[in-house]
Amino acid sequence: MRNFKNIIYLHILIVLSLNIVFAQTFGKRFIQPVTPPTKTSPQQIPQMAEPFEEYFALEEVVDPATYTVGPGDKFGLNILTSENVTLSITVSPTGDLLIPSVGVVNINGKILIGAITYVKDFVKSQAYPNAKVDMTLLNIRQFQIQISGAVNKPGFYVATPLTRFHEIVEQAEGFHQFAQEYNIKISRANGDNAVINYLDFLRNGSLASDPTFLEGDKIFVPFGDVEKEGVVIRGSISGRGYDIIQKGETLGDFLQRRTRFSEEADLESVTITRIVSGEEKFLTIFPKDFKTTVLQPGDAIDILSERGVSVNGFVQAPGGYTFFPGYTSSDYINLAGGNTIEGNPDKAIIRHLDGAIEKGQSVLIRRGDVVVVPRTNKSVLFGDSSLLQIMSAVATIVLTFLAAT
Repeated sequence: MRNFKNIIYLHILIVLSLNIVFAQTFGKRFIQPVTPPTKTSPQQIPQMAEPFEEYFALEEVVDPATYTVGPGDKFGLNILTSENVTLSITVSPTGDLLIPSVGVVNINGKILIGAITYVKDFVKSQAYPNAKVDMTLLNIRQFQIQISGAVNKPGFYVATPLTRFHEIVEQAEGFHQFAQEYNIKISRANGDNAVINYLDFLRNGSLASDPTFLEGDKIFVPFGDVEKEGVVIRGSISGRGYDIIQKGETLGDFLQRRTRFSEEADLESVTITRIVSGEEKFLTIFPKDFKTTVLQPGDAIDILSERGVSVNGFVQAPGGYTFFPGYTSSDYINLAGGNTIEGNPDKAIIRHLDGAIEKGQSVLIRRGDVVVVPRTNKSVLFGDSSLLQIMSAVATIVLTFLAAT
């Protein structure tokens, strides 16, 4: 009983101790000491340097003679008088640049080299006539740009003055399959309109057909008429289906900008099905003619798979096999697991695509050949019967004949 009381007293003591400890810290606010501001002279400018927060992959150095300044561009401004002062300042949404202790200057829409000169002159005329002033572009702004029409996800996307057309299309998840990629319409914020042929960029790398944009620009991708401008592509490729072609576009140009071939694709077996005077015509196009074969609306382009080798007859695993240059009929019979007991590989029949027939195990196989292993003569005459069964059957016949006579 006494031990029980001691345990209760011990618990009460622990609870009281915890209350004392938490009472000293509960609700306590940890405040960092504030350094009192130092007195500055009227001519001294407060330091406002900020870390470099955003990074862009540049295709080349920004050209001060062509880059247009706008809201969000960040500049570094250095003013050297009796003291060296460096500022990091950003163009406001209204296009203004607020320079502490100097004033506000609007540089929206100015070319970079002109904007820098304008700001330097402003600083000297307003506050520091004898100062050495330097200014540079630190970071590039971002803005929203609209793309509509024949893309898979029309809408507004983030861009910079250095973002090119193809990057915006990628954000919009690519072109719709009925897009007129040769007839992209661009409405500029300054009222100018332009039409670009994006296919020129795909074929020739023309940067004029993959332009950059500014705030307020709009992109429209027209839909094509599948009956008047469409073709269909099928076979051993990725992305089978309909597409819109440019007038005069050749098969070579189309395959170059549109097609991703599978491993089995046979470029020696490209067929175009075309309606001529109401009748279907089948045109086999060889690679040397790709660049001179002009596509027509309604064409159906078939990219066939490479022909393999078919092994049939009395083999363990008949079926189709990949073509290997230099392999003989014996090699393909072995690929098929070898001949069965009933099969005779020495009399293998090889049918070539041109209709020619050869026999034997040493025939050099060509793409598209069919190898047939026939039955042995024994198998033809007696099937699966063993020699003992055959002799027994013969003996039975002989004995029956003798008994009858």
